[in-house]
Amino acid sequence: MLEIIINKSVEIILGLLLEKFWEWVLKERNLKRLNLLLKKQILFIYFHWVLLKTPLKSLPEQPQQHDTQTGG
Repeated sequence: MLEIIINKSVEIILGLLLEKFWEWVLKERNLKRLNLLLKKQILFIYFHWVLLKTPLKSLPEQPQQHDTQTGG
């Protein structure tokens, strides 16, 4: 009998915690922040893909700079 009461109590507590968690997640402020994070990640993945697809030959060559240091 005690086991049934404990199981039911745990089930009710977990249900309430889960409900509160989803209320917090679905708040407008949190949704806006998650939406912005998702957009940034998509942009990052796109740039990464573009860089992987761009052959090195098509990039402009930069003149090599030689640092001449004189011994002191």
